[in-house]
Amino acid sequence: MEGKQNTPVRKIVAAVLVLVLLVIAGVGIGWYLSRERSGLPPEEKGQRAEEVTPPVTVPDVAIPGVPAPTITVPDAAPPSAAGRIPAAVDVCAETRERLRVLFSYLDRQEYIAARRLEGGSFGHFQSLLARLLKRPPFVMRETDDLLRVLQNRAHFFRVLGKENTLLIREILRKEGHLMESAFATLYQAMSMQEQCTGETALQAPLKDVYPYAVYFLNTLGGSSYLNRRDSRVRMLTQYYSILILDRANQQRLNHLGLDIRPPLDALLGDLQSAANLNRKKEYIATLRKIREKRGI
Repeated sequence: MEGKQNTPVRKIVAAVLVLVLLVIAGVGIGWYLSRERSGLPPEEKGQRAEEVTPPVTVPDVAIPGVPAPTITVPDAAPPSAAGRIPAAVDVCAETRERLRVLFSYLDRQEYIAARRLEGGSFGHFQSLLARLLKRPPFVMRETDDLLRVLQNRAHFFRVLGKENTLLIREILRKEGHLMESAFATLYQAMSMQEQCTGETALQAPLKDVYPYAVYFLNTLGGSSYLNRRDSRVRMLTQYYSILILDRANQQRLNHLGLDIRPPLDALLGDLQSAANLNRKKEYIATLRKIREKRGI
């Protein structure tokens, strides 16, 4: 009799166990399929999401004769859904084209054409960039030696020479209307180097550019140089220096431990009253996102 009475109970227990196993199997299959689709387990996806840097909006200031489209570029990790790049956009090709258009425009200007630059303006720019990256400014213990402060103040003159320094000043003075587009294009090409290996033709590794971000944000020589430029060039230089410093923090290349907060807050204050930047609202939004991400 006892065996017959326990039979329904056993059937119920067995049915419950089968149901539990089916649920577990379903969860397991769902996890496996989601992992296969994303290539990452859920916990790794969560870690990546925390590292997302605010997207950088490239201004659509048109180079005369050639309109430059507005595109959103991920700064490091894959962008969020809000800032995702459409699959149809070839960012590497877009970067190459923007560089070509920028330097083709410069080659057509009489004051540059008259200099007969070897390799054109882009080839000349590449050679100047290589020289600057090879001889960075003093960014450690600058004020320990007055000579270092003076050398930093004249850094570009010392490394590039008189003629090249004058050429850069002339470009900054005559092409002020292109500065937002030019700065964005150069930063985009630098930030896309790993994704577009060998395609952007702009070799400027983050570890080599980092000292210049520190130079402009945290040295007497760098601040002295920027104070001699107009406010638009100064603010754009500081803005992209902050983006570079943020990338250095992400990749643990900020070996000097420069605190991003003071220059970021100072620039936010300057941008609020700026009247000569077309995209100041986007710059402000990006800087605020960096603050939120860093919890500052």
